Amino acid sequence: MQKEMKEEAERLKTLFIFKQHEIETSTRKSPWSARSKKAPMAPLATPVPLPSQMQRWNQSGATAGPSRVVQESPTRPRFGEIANNEYTRKPVVETRNLPSGFQPSASPTKSHVTDLRKGKGKATDLNQRGPLQLQSDSGPPPASLSSGGAQPISFQSARDDGYDATAQGDVFMADSNMDVNFGSQDDVEMTDGAQDLQTHATVDEEFEEMEPHRWIVDLHRLVLMHMEPTLRMTTFHALLGVSPPIGPKSDAYTSACSRILDVLANVPAQEHQAWELAAQTICGALTEIADILAASNHITSLAALFSQLTQITYTLPAPHPYLLVDNATDPEADGVPRILSVICSIIQDHVSKLESHDTDKSELGLLAKESLALLEALCWNTPSDLENRLAFVPRCPSVLSILLDSSRPIWFLFRSTRMLSRFSTRPVLHQSLLSFPDTEVQSQDYTRLPHVERMCSLLIDSSRTSDEADGIKRHILTFFAMLSEAHPNAHTIIIESQSVIPSIVVYLYGLSAPVWQGDEAMESDPQIASRVIQRMNQTTFLLHHLMFKAGAPLRLRERLECAPRHFNGLVHIFVVTMGRLSFADVPEWVQEEDKQDLERVAGLAKDLLELLMDAPQMDAIWATYQEGPDEEMEDDEEVEARRLAANVI
Repeated sequence: MQKEMKEEAERLKTLFIFKQHEIETSTRKSPWSARSKKAPMAPLATPVPLPSQMQRWNQSGATAGPSRVVQESPTRPRFGEIANNEYTRKPVVETRNLPSGFQPSASPTKSHVTDLRKGKGKATDLNQRGPLQLQSDSGPPPASLSSGGAQPISFQSARDDGYDATAQGDVFMADSNMDVNFGSQDDVEMTDGAQDLQTHATVDEEFEEMEPHRWIVDLHRLVLMHMEPTLRMTTFHALLGVSPPIGPKSDAYTSACSRILDVLANVPAQEHQAWELAAQTICGALTEIADILAASNHITSLAALFSQLTQITYTLPAPHPYLLVDNATDPEADGVPRILSVICSIIQDHVSKLESHDTDKSELGLLAKESLALLEALCWNTPSDLENRLAFVPRCPSVLSILLDSSRPIWFLFRSTRMLSRFSTRPVLHQSLLSFPDTEVQSQDYTRLPHVERMCSLLIDSSRTSDEADGIKRHILTFFAMLSEAHPNAHTIIIESQSVIPSIVVYLYGLSAPVWQGDEAMESDPQIASRVIQRMNQTTFLLHHLMFKAGAPLRLRERLECAPRHFNGLVHIFVVTMGRLSFADVPEWVQEEDKQDLERVAGLAKDLLELLMDAPQMDAIWATYQEGPDEEMEDDEEVEARRLAANVI
């Protein structure tokens, strides 16, 4: 490219010499001696340093051709142009952020053209090569060719006739007698307001092109493409293949499927329509289909439908108003959401038959798993004005007892306790979660709520040691903690329960014993130790919260001594556990972070211990864990048992 430019420059130089000679001859001007003695402006010895931005203007880009280098002579001004033996009229200078020596054109009119095609030789057609175009208003200058910083650059504004029609305000250069001074710096920072405006306009266009998410397309995909792995076909295809018994329910089933098909058929042609109306129709039809499937015992199809409704609930922004609608077909169930009524009937009729050996892949296990998943999804993001409708689930007869029965598989108990912990995060549900079902007429003893007793039994169950068993206990503690914060009455029911405080104490003892008595698995795996210590700290915080939240602390000794019969030696267990947390040295194998956690919880354990022990007894407990060198090998349990026998603690 540079070689072509040099050849072009040499050719134009020759053409310019002949043109200059022709002009001087035609004007018949006086000899040089008769003219003014004013010394002509000599060419610069060295090229003028130009800004890097101006150097880039010489690049051709998509429309510009090679630059035309015009040499300076004593009778021809640098950067100037001659048309019809006269200088071009100087346009009005527009105040712009340009270097000195630049003048923008006064108006976006056609530029004057100098015919360079006269003289010896044929000039290259400018329509083919394209002149260098400098725009002042229509956009930034084109990118430049890499021609080197020391090479002199001249700018040409003359264009051929083929380009006159598209000219939009070319920038012309001033005469040579004007002071062209770019300063002593090698580069000059130049700002281009038009470029900034164009950048902002591009950003605005990017934001304007963004369209709102089309939820109706997601709804269309969820209905048509959802697949339950056990069916090996799409869920909606399986629902269309179900044949309910002939009768009114069969007609209702066919009508529900037809309504869904009508909505889906219009979605591709109306992708921008409001998705709420389509979601209302589809959710209502799917709920009706679920009711019919439950009545006709189509367990596999019903499980797949529950899975589909769960995905719809998690995907769409707010489908709850369309799912938690009243049961219009049953006048006696006024105010009861139809989908919740269907799920509770499934729990009563089918989940109650689930045995401990059933897996979540079996037909009955799959239905139980999907039922709990749908309940959890409905509670996940329920609007506040619909929270009270979820109260139907815990108030439904025997539902909570079935969900918390210890004979159920451990995977099911993990999911059922997690679902109840989600329900406990809704403060409006505290009364229904800590009360008897509506139809039970037995004595209303809130200190022995059946489902609370089942939770406490699961909390102290040491026969299950898997991760799911640990998750069950974590969910139960979350259930008690959230309800204690929901309402003062809920806190009172929890601490007055005959089993809640004793079961938490026994559970905390089971966590702390391996830490101080030694456990090979815990010592060899720091992650297990960290998890146990973290759970131990959380349980201590919960117990401290339950004891001290009320205005007057609970009579702890009375609560421990009057605990049910299966809590044997509860006072001793409490003293040993809190004594270790308060005064015992942390084992050396415990990591530093875990040691700091145990040190932070020591103060809480001491506060709890002071509720049961007076000052002399506290001193005796402290002395138990300050043994001398001769007693280091003595078993801690023996020391504590001896002191207990001596009525020290």
